[in-house]
Amino acid sequence: MTAKIRTAHDRELADGQAPPDAPECAPAPTQVPAEPLYERVDIDRYVVLHDGPVGYVEHVSPVFVCYVGHPYARADEVAQVHDFHNAVQTVLHRAVAMRRAR
Repeated sequence: MTAKIRTAHDRELADGQAPPDAPECAPAPTQVPAEPLYERVDIDRYVVLHDGPVGYVEHVSPVFVCYVGHPYARADEVAQVHDFHNAVQTVLHRAVAMRRAR
């Protein structure tokens, strides 16, 4: 599985490449790992990890519900998708985007 890095304008960037409107001395955007990390924490719930827990994916048939935040009780629902790996990527992308916005 290959992760794609997307900018605010939904354009793909090569690994380590800064957006065209960024100054040359600006650091490269925070990258989402190529191999997403997740662990099962309950019968139908997974924690998504990126330098620590960043969110959760919960299977509520027929969808996977995506949550960003930690702990689970304080996480916010951000999406519902039909594919588990797409759900993990959604959580990672939203968590990275929220970190950048701060």
